[in-house]
Amino acid sequence: MTSIELKPGDRVRLNELGVSRSPKIKVRTGVVVTLSSPRSRDASIRVLFDGNKRPTNIHRSYLERNDVPATEH
Repeated sequence: MTSIELKPGDRVRLNELGVSRSPKIKVRTGVVVTLSSPRSRDASIRVLFDGNKRPTNIHRSYLERNDVPATEH
């Protein structure tokens, strides 16, 4: 499994692993809000999923970049 480069503002979606490990998350697309500090060695990312008021901490291996524009569903 390769780690993808993400930065705040990137659109992301849950990948297959993320869907299987986080079944309670109904909306699977969102925006990266913050990354963990490189010194902390933490692999979590804060993602504001579409429709939510607060960001969710989620492991970076559960995410993939979403290159599909929001208007194409």
